[in-house]
Amino acid sequence: MDVMRIDVHNHFLPEPYVDLLLELDTPVGLESDGDQLYMVHERSGTASVAAGNRIPLQEGFTEIDERAAWMADHDVDRTLVSVSTPNPLADVFMTDQSTRLVRRINDGFADAQSHHPDHIAGLGMLPLRDPEAARAEVNRIANDLDLCGIALPTSLPDGKLSAPNLEPVFAAIDDQDLTAFIHPHGNVLSETLESNESFLNPLVVFPVETTLQIARLIYDGFFDDHDFDVVLSHMGGTLLHLAGRLDRGRREITDPDARPDRPILDYLKEFYYDTISFHRPALQAAIDTVGTDHFVFGTDYPFDEEDIDTAIADIEAVVPSAADRDQIMTSTAQELFDL
Repeated sequence: MDVMRIDVHNHFLPEPYVDLLLELDTPVGLESDGDQLYMVHERSGTASVAAGNRIPLQEGFTEIDERAAWMADHDVDRTLVSVSTPNPLADVFMTDQSTRLVRRINDGFADAQSHHPDHIAGLGMLPLRDPEAARAEVNRIANDLDLCGIALPTSLPDGKLSAPNLEPVFAAIDDQDLTAFIHPHGNVLSETLESNESFLNPLVVFPVETTLQIARLIYDGFFDDHDFDVVLSHMGGTLLHLAGRLDRGRREITDPDARPDRPILDYLKEFYYDTISFHRPALQAAIDTVGTDHFVFGTDYPFDEEDIDTAIADIEAVVPSAADRDQIMTSTAQELFDL
């Protein structure tokens, strides 16, 4: 292996989280049938599931040994683990349930990280439906659990991350200098899909959600008011491909008090992006827009969309410089997440 590989976009369900989900009687969560666990969703799906939102859970989601074998097979040195789904911030959970679930995730990540410090690093979640608890959790993640960063949703069931009541939470993230990995969940667009179209959620709805919600936050001035580093999943949706339209739209606003404060391209060039695209021309165009130093390696393991061989082949084809590939695979993630 020529380059150490750090996988920034990787999912894991720690045991304390799994246990609590199985205890809760909610329409989102986990179900067991013998030894098989199933994810139960309202707004999700995978590329291989054409109907329904009850999805068999692969062992890589919960089993460290299975994860270690996958890492060894693909020369992945470290995975930065986060939770995508079941989404503990979903509105089917009571607020106190949501907070308990998030804390279980963070405790489980800290435990996994402590037992496998060279191979697993945790991205803590925040109980954002309870802003006071979320602010306290920022400090616990940074000071007590020593997780490497945080994972944020693109939005919440009742609104945007730029909501005024969440301002103290993001001020605390600034104070702790934590890098945020932003990942979408299902949203109201998912409700327009037929039952046999749930596979379109990860393929289309998720990147559309990222594109829309990050654009809204830019125009809200959110990224003028906060300076923590941001990594966008799924190569930022279509943000980089809409850069010209977004920037032109801002230049046509003549109100001197309108947000954002700077040209849109300034913000897009400050964000970081994972390499999950599966389309070389798109990856090439994205790199041309913001540079190789704003990309990190990601796989989406263990979801069906994960295809590490294609991801690596695309990077090798698009990025001819070994030094630039090392940045993408390793050094940028090390700097962002203090690894």
